[in-house]
Amino acid sequence: MQWLTSVLVGLFASFLSISMCVAVEPPDDGKLRVCVVESHGNYRKTPKFCPLLEAKSNIECVIGVDRLDCVRRIHKGTAHFGVLSSEDLVAARWASVEILVASELRSHESHFEYEIVAVVDNGANIHTVHDLRGAKLCHPGYGLGNHWTEVLASYFEAAMVSKTCDPELTVTEDRIASSAKFFGPSCKAGPWVPDPQQDRVLKSRYPSLCEMCYDPHNCDKNDKHWGRRGALYCLTSGGGNVAWARLDDVRSHFGFSGVPEQANPSEYSYLCPDGHLQPINATQPCVWVAKPWPVVAARRTHAAQIQRLVTGLSHDEPDSWQHALLSLLETYHVFTVPLDNVISIDDYLDQAPAFQSAYSFPECNPPRSIVVCTTSIIQHIKCSWLQEASQVYGVQPNIQCVRTTDVLQCLDDTKFKAADVVLVDQETRVKAQRDYNLVPLLYEFATDMHDRYVTIALVHKDAKFQSFNDLKGARACLPSYEGAAHLSVQETIVNATGKVHSLHSFFHRDSCLWHPEEGRKCPLHYQGDEGALRCLSEGAEVAFLSSDVYNKYVGGNLTANWLKTGSHKDFRVLCPYGGIEKRSNFKYCYLHWTTRGHLMTHNSSLTRYHEIYNSLRDMDQLFGRKYKSETRPFTLFGIFDKQNDVLFRDTTDGLLGLQELHRDNAKRVMEPIYDRYANTQYYKSNDESGATRFSHNYWILIFCSFFALWRKSS
Repeated sequence: MQWLTSVLVGLFASFLSISMCVAVEPPDDGKLRVCVVESHGNYRKTPKFCPLLEAKSNIECVIGVDRLDCVRRIHKGTAHFGVLSSEDLVAARWASVEILVASELRSHESHFEYEIVAVVDNGANIHTVHDLRGAKLCHPGYGLGNHWTEVLASYFEAAMVSKTCDPELTVTEDRIASSAKFFGPSCKAGPWVPDPQQDRVLKSRYPSLCEMCYDPHNCDKNDKHWGRRGALYCLTSGGGNVAWARLDDVRSHFGFSGVPEQANPSEYSYLCPDGHLQPINATQPCVWVAKPWPVVAARRTHAAQIQRLVTGLSHDEPDSWQHALLSLLETYHVFTVPLDNVISIDDYLDQAPAFQSAYSFPECNPPRSIVVCTTSIIQHIKCSWLQEASQVYGVQPNIQCVRTTDVLQCLDDTKFKAADVVLVDQETRVKAQRDYNLVPLLYEFATDMHDRYVTIALVHKDAKFQSFNDLKGARACLPSYEGAAHLSVQETIVNATGKVHSLHSFFHRDSCLWHPEEGRKCPLHYQGDEGALRCLSEGAEVAFLSSDVYNKYVGGNLTANWLKTGSHKDFRVLCPYGGIEKRSNFKYCYLHWTTRGHLMTHNSSLTRYHEIYNSLRDMDQLFGRKYKSETRPFTLFGIFDKQNDVLFRDTTDGLLGLQELHRDNAKRVMEPIYDRYANTQYYKSNDESGATRFSHNYWILIFCSFFALWRKSS
């Protein structure tokens, strides 16, 4: 019957998921609603222009969290129109969202935002695309931000070079290896992968792709041959044979845009996709791929009306609704250009040479997708949109999303590689690592210490306890068994006493320690961090809980029936390590800290581990706090469809690796404790004396740690 229940739950969830995505026409009150996404930076335009717009027209503002949020709002009918990029249109088409394109937003008169060309040195003996094998490629490189996307940056090589689909290589390394084999000495500077150590390894394996750089050893974003103009300098003064560059940069470089030429245009030609050459001074150069302009897109029912509305908008009258609407729509674009007719997404994108083709290169078979396990309908929907967003920005391999009934099912699926990634909290971390053999991949890091899980020890303000040793025999309260607080207390006992004690032997027998088989049975209302605080207020002598709960308590922001009025000064923090750490920027002394979320993966090959790690880091860079585009395309950490903490916590500042976690200035991160507990369980339950000496395995770990530090310092 268990399999039947799972099937029924899955079908019901699928039905709900589909019903949530279906566009339902809301009641028409005659108003038009524009979806607005705030620009990057501190300046906020909605408070300035939305009141003016709403006061002087029948148009209302709907504030979108990001551009794909606006896509969903327009699809559902809670907004009627908004500004979308060409990448947003691709994602909308893939998600079967019916939106029509009404007008373009341009900053100059060209038909496309930019076009990309291949320029060759006439002396390189390259006459057709078949002569490119062994050529010296000058490429703008990686990490250009919003100057062009990874998909367009990679189009030239994707069209020339076949993938090997070597299962022993990551997708990224496969692409790099294929390019290195096809082209001769080249320059592709910048970060090849997000992790600096892996980046250095790859550049040492494929040095030919850095050989034409100005500084081949570093091959980074500081190189003279990195970037849009860097590729052209590599071609004209660095010895390159062919450059992949934007047409506007080429015209500027060769003196056709009113600035002095940097090289003689007669010595170079455009290499066309069909195989022939064109002179650099050609009036209509052959373009390999073009990026369409951002557009004003609308629901089918309102598209024609919206097109008439935005045509001719200007800033001529600062107090007018037209000025307000144009100010809300534009970023760096300055005027609207209506299309001849409102048209579908496909018809609009097909006007740009090869733009849609850039998204249709064949993938390896079998696919190398990263399967992310979700446990709710809303998680699954957000994950699916993250999949669409990542794909249009060239993240490889991309993710796929599966939905299960609960975290335990996700852990099981990940263990047996039916899924690749599961996100667990500090309560489930030990179970994931010990019982399911999963390994940590990335961590949901928050800059604010209160947004991490920081374990503190609370005692009554008049208690005589002065050190951690004084707590022996005290009635203690923990939030849970094998959570971060439990492990942190266990480690602190070892540090304070020099011996390994079980919690039951160290604390009073009436303590609430939540061991499933030993000790006192505690009431459920003592469970969790707030429960531990309640346990302390109702008779215990010490409680271990997260700092954020205590911070809310002392600030008067914790509301519960059991709280006494004015009781926020009844407790004090006991400092186990002699006071507040210097440079920690944290007002409480604490035992240890860990992140709120832990991304876990199966214990497979190092290649697969790196592949998953790099894709998730790419998503963080594209859609996390440090996104580089003018407006946010998709929100990785923040509200999704008006719900908080979906998939990731809203307070997350980024996904960090273990090395970055250790570089934080707050001491005593819990990762070594998790490893010792999950892999060796270095303490035993208890013996007659109530304490045991360190186990053999623990001493080996300590010795190895000190030996490694000694080797590093010598």
